Amino acid sequence: MTTTDLAQVAISRRHLYGALVLLFFVSFFNYMDRFMLSVLLPAIKRDLDLSDTQIGFLSGLAFTLFYALLGIPIARLADRYSRKTIIAIALTVWSFMTAACGLAQNFLQLAIARVMVGVGEAGASPASHSLIADYFPRASRGRALSVYTLGAPVGIFIGFSVGSWIAETYSWRVALMVLGLPGVALAAILYFSLREPTRGQSDGLPADGGLHLPLWQTIRALFRKRTFFHLALANGFYTVLWMGVVQWLPIFFTRVHDMSLAATGTALAFILGGAQFCGLLAGGIVADQLGRRNLRWYVWVPALSIFVSTPFFFVIFLATNQTIALVVLVVPFLISLMQGAPTWAVAQGVAAPHMRAMSSAVLLLVTNLIGGGIGPQAVGLLSDWFTPSYGDDGLRYALLIISVLFGFWAVVHYAIAGRTIAQDFENPATASAGRT
Repeated sequence: MTTTDLAQVAISRRHLYGALVLLFFVSFFNYMDRFMLSVLLPAIKRDLDLSDTQIGFLSGLAFTLFYALLGIPIARLADRYSRKTIIAIALTVWSFMTAACGLAQNFLQLAIARVMVGVGEAGASPASHSLIADYFPRASRGRALSVYTLGAPVGIFIGFSVGSWIAETYSWRVALMVLGLPGVALAAILYFSLREPTRGQSDGLPADGGLHLPLWQTIRALFRKRTFFHLALANGFYTVLWMGVVQWLPIFFTRVHDMSLAATGTALAFILGGAQFCGLLAGGIVADQLGRRNLRWYVWVPALSIFVSTPFFFVIFLATNQTIALVVLVVPFLISLMQGAPTWAVAQGVAAPHMRAMSSAVLLLVTNLIGGGIGPQAVGLLSDWFTPSYGDDGLRYALLIISVLFGFWAVVHYAIAGRTIAQDFENPATASAGRT
């Protein structure tokens, strides 16, 4: 990134990267608190006597429905008011409610607390993406967004490894409370130290360079961009795979391969955390490099990464040896996660500055209603359906069907998005007019 690029943001280099670090930790707590529940589910299932369908609801719709729906009005506020304030409030809410999950005594109480975690986390990514888009120009935005998304693998690593260790040493309740509450301190640090950039300056546009349209017109303008429409479907179908697999992997290895909770949590922490860290970082770097020559690479990189990685799930879920399954698991999560940063870069690139938080929120809405709503729940339903005939192996077939079907479906829509990306990126300010 050049000195000229940095000057456009009108914020010092030190604060610029300091802000990115703070937002990385927002992402870290976001994903740690969201996915820590996954590794605790075997213990929770046993303690509260839950069915696989109930587990699927807790790890899917209980979180994602409100997370996705509330992202729209919160993003509307973020496009008009202080984004750092919204992030600080959101972080405080979901941190307290993660701890509250540890106090639940039955399925209903846990479901309500989980819903409130989703309510809080709805305020994180849209406002954070909007800030990053105004801090960094398009040429380096993919890399900046990849740093933000690295909070996911690091958060999952800590949530799985430390969470499983605390759960096995003490209890799953203690794990949720110990790892949930520190986010409140980060919220205070962020609120008092983060500086808001002027909207649109990273693209050389005048402050507030666009008319604030009514909500329905803003959403319509985004979906009239064919690139955005197919991007949303592609990311949604990929998230069916990702959410369905990640949420059920701890139960898969404890049930099918008879691994202990601590061993499962530690193994998955290193495998998922390490593979995703490399994949997310590589995706942003590769897309920025290739995208300078041809914008289509911002959707071709996700398409190719998912296409190449999806067949490895046949080995993972059909292997009878746990070591083979764990080792091969590295491949699809390292390669397919290269889709992350380019996807969010495209969502910001086709939106005008006054629509950027809304662009992320709408993408998250579609992604989570499709991915979070279908993924974990579908695996749970299929598992319950297959189990009477196949026993514990029923979970194998449920995971395999969901991962392969939706992986290749996502590739199709990423490829279609490449047809119009050059046109839709031509002038992001025209997004307010809904030009196609």
